[in-house]
Amino acid sequence: MTGERRWFITGISSGIGQALAHAALAAGDSVIGTARDDNTIARFEESSPGRAIGIRLDVSRLADIAGAVDRALTHGPVDILVNNAGQSLFGAFEEVPVEEARALFDVNVFGPWALARAMLPHFRARGAGQFVHVSSGCGLNGTPGLSAYCASKFALEGFSETLALEIAGFGLRVMIVEPGAVATRFISHGTREAGSPIEAYAALSGSGKAMLEGYYATAASTPESVADAIMAALAAPEPPLRLLVGDDGRPAVLQKADHLRMIAGG
Repeated sequence: MTGERRWFITGISSGIGQALAHAALAAGDSVIGTARDDNTIARFEESSPGRAIGIRLDVSRLADIAGAVDRALTHGPVDILVNNAGQSLFGAFEEVPVEEARALFDVNVFGPWALARAMLPHFRARGAGQFVHVSSGCGLNGTPGLSAYCASKFALEGFSETLALEIAGFGLRVMIVEPGAVATRFISHGTREAGSPIEAYAALSGSGKAMLEGYYATAASTPESVADAIMAALAAPEPPLRLLVGDDGRPAVLQKADHLRMIAGG
């Protein structure tokens, strides 16, 4: 995609969303970004007056999503929807109550689902539009202590793959971004711990989140590198369905590919 574009990006307060919004603005594009507090929105709009527009939105409040998309479209056609906002939940599977898993799905699955569904008629009417869904390496492989998070990202990938097939004939595209570890506040601020600890999982629950934080601090890519990879992929004549970012996720992807080849008899 070339020329000046208008983006709609959820979760621009920090991390990948913030870096991608800044990269798009630096490229001369316009960005409508969502955040949950007015101070973040004010700072964002001050960063590029007239081209940075903030909308207050908590993506877990599904009833608010259609109205947010309608407000975004009052500023003109949207070219790219980026479903970036997300949360995580740390705890062994047995420690995670259904209610906590459901709340995580509201943010990571049903929020993006509702946003994509609200934007799709606009894209379809124009015959142009790009969905960018920020998943994770955990959307491809299970990780101990992150069963609910992995499940939500598997679900995001599943509906994104299907959506891509359904809308290809309209000239519309989907790109699933699968970052490895990224140096953001996602672990410290975006990852809650399950509220039902079980002694049998003390070794995992007692140190697992701290181990993740240490790994992210040493092996992580920067949010800017993820944003740059997204910008480069969207500039290609044929953006990929999947964009794997960061070398740390590649071994697990190759291991899963080998397993799938084995069960398929390849």
